[in-house]
Amino acid sequence: MIKNLEDIQDMWREDSVIDDVLLDEASLKIPRLHSKYIDLLNEYTLLSKKAKQESKKAKHIKTLYYSGKALPEEYEEEPFNYKVSRGDVPNWVSVDEEVMKIEMKIEYYQTVIDMLSDILRQIHQLSFNIKNCIEWRRFTSGV
Repeated sequence: MIKNLEDIQDMWREDSVIDDVLLDEASLKIPRLHSKYIDLLNEYTLLSKKAKQESKKAKHIKTLYYSGKALPEEYEEEPFNYKVSRGDVPNWVSVDEEVMKIEMKIEYYQTVIDMLSDILRQIHQLSFNIKNCIEWRRFTSGV
C-alpha cells in the first residue's frame, strides 16, 4: 500500500473535498479517512525507523573503512588508499555516497510523515467543520 509523496498528495486533494449538500455522508466518511491515513503514517514511520537503523550500520561500516580498521574481506570496494586522521573520519563518513543516500531516504520519509500528520489533524477537524457548517445553515435559515 506504500504510496509516494505525490500519490498521497493527490489522494488528499480528492479526499479533502466535502460535498456541502451531503454533509452527513462527509461526516460518515471521517473514520474511513482516518483509517486510511493512519495506516500510511504507520507504514512510513516504520520505514523511517528501518532507514535509521540502516544509517547506523552504514556509518559504522564506513567508519571502519575510512579509519583503515576494516578487514580486507569486509571491503565491498577497494581499500581506502588515504591515511585519514581520527578526527576527519566523521567528515568522510558524512559525505560518503551510500550514507548520504540513506540520509536522504530518512529525510524523504520524515517529509511524508509530517504531511500525513498534518492530514490527520485536518481529518480530526472535519467533524468540527461539518458541525459548524450545519449550525451556520440553521442560523441563516432561522431555524
